[in-house]
Amino acid sequence: MITTTSISLNRGETGYRFSVSPNSPFANKMERTFTAQFALALSGLIVGMTLFSVEKAISDETKAPEIKKIAVFQDQGGERLLRSPLSIAIDKNNGDLIVTSFEAAEIVILDKSGALIRRLGKESGLISPYGAAINEKGQIYVSEAHTGFLKVFSPGGILVDKIDLSMMTGKTVSPGRVTISKEGLVYISNLNDNDILVLNDKGDLVKSVGQFEYLQKAGDAGGKILGLSAMGSAVKIFDDQGNLLRTFGEHGDESHKNFSFPTGFAVDSKNRLWIADAFQHRLKVFSLEGKPLFNFGYMKEKQWTFFFPVDLCFGEKGELFVVEKGANRIQVFQVSDLRE
Repeated sequence: MITTTSISLNRGETGYRFSVSPNSPFANKMERTFTAQFALALSGLIVGMTLFSVEKAISDETKAPEIKKIAVFQDQGGERLLRSPLSIAIDKNNGDLIVTSFEAAEIVILDKSGALIRRLGKESGLISPYGAAINEKGQIYVSEAHTGFLKVFSPGGILVDKIDLSMMTGKTVSPGRVTISKEGLVYISNLNDNDILVLNDKGDLVKSVGQFEYLQKAGDAGGKILGLSAMGSAVKIFDDQGNLLRTFGEHGDESHKNFSFPTGFAVDSKNRLWIADAFQHRLKVFSLEGKPLFNFGYMKEKQWTFFFPVDLCFGEKGELFVVEKGANRIQVFQVSDLRE
């Protein structure tokens, strides 16, 4: 175990778990968020000691689909692509990918082949971009964790609106990952108060939902509101009015159902919930009712499928895009039963 006065990294049956003492100097929610980013790099020192199965079905009645790697998007020819990416979204109209490159303080937009289209950074009016999402009109929504703003850009990358979330809510907001539903509702994970902020397509606050120990991402899941936490109950699902319906997924070391540090999720066209667990270096897949289905990804000495996967999204033809903070890359897979 590695410990300091504020953080600890513990090895268990399911991998390494990072924790922050609630009485430590990092107990402040905002500080804990960025301390966790540091811990992702710290725990990389002990990579290679835990073996995970690939495409493992949890039960005999659940068969994992074939998942085949088809591409990798990363630095090439000395050109920097991503630095500490935290979130990924896809434009359903053309397949473009929108990725936050947190260390570089910019948004990176790639086409479906991985070619760079443009970057949005300081010259575009961005500061500390954390989460990004895109609506059906092609407008890009970017959250700024340090400023509390949600900024909206045109499809061409022009800043067209900025929303002061702290002023809107009357409290200090540190927005994290962002998602947008088909109906245009915007879901923002508030890293400061660990609740979900829901805005309409005009940018008005509709409601705040839930209370989490360490909220990472929120969004629509089969018509319900889903929040993912890196501590406490991993998944909480609410109805559209914000009433809690169910929770599942605990952090701990007792069984394969447990989480270490889940950060991102996506729901596929079969209503399966795919969750990226950064510290287990794999994806864990559930039904929306909480039934474990299968895991994807392994880690062993000097080899791993993923290196700190933090977020993911799906393309229209069943492509799975996984962004890895530790490797500064995006891996692309084809999921066999999502192809049609």
